[in-house]
Amino acid sequence: MGLKSKIRQNRFIRGLYFLYKTYFGYSRKSFGYIADNVVITPPLNCANYKNLYIGENVGIGPNANLSCLNAKCIIKGNAAIAEHFTVHTGNHAHINGVFITDITEENKPKGYDQDVIIERDVWIGCNVTLLSGVTVGRGCTIAAGAVVAKSTPPYAVIGGVPAKFIKFKWTIDEILEHEAILYPEEERFSRNELEDIFAQYQKK
Repeated sequence: MGLKSKIRQNRFIRGLYFLYKTYFGYSRKSFGYIADNVVITPPLNCANYKNLYIGENVGIGPNANLSCLNAKCIIKGNAAIAEHFTVHTGNHAHINGVFITDITEENKPKGYDQDVIIERDVWIGCNVTLLSGVTVGRGCTIAAGAVVAKSTPPYAVIGGVPAKFIKFKWTIDEILEHEAILYPEEERFSRNELEDIFAQYQKK
């Protein structure tokens, strides 16, 4: 066994390497994009920083695990994210005649990796997991411990395993007032849009 192989297989050296990578192994240049006023409390573990995009006024608590190897994790801005936040932009594939342990990124069928998007003004509690393809709607609150497998409407409270719509956190009038203060007119939800969203989700 060569010296390089011995170093790679040495548990102590590997431990030091991963400790360094987790606490100090990223810089602003590592990210696909990161705004100036983002606060990340280490440790942070990310499979591919180039697929991580973080907008302004975002805070991420310690022990975040962001698995965005082949698809993007996009946090648009003004989001508060508590500790032990997990994102999986990929998914496991099953191939007939192939052991699950023999499926690699090279032979995995396409379509299993999808972007995870967090819209603005979102609060995410501790120990939340977002799965591949999920979009968290603007103004949402995600309850602690939720596992979110489906996209969410705006201004909703979401919780559970698997996560489900619980309620809207404000009335339509309150949302319109909130957005009139914070967003330019062309970015705001209209009353008609909100009424359609409310009607769709309050039937469930």
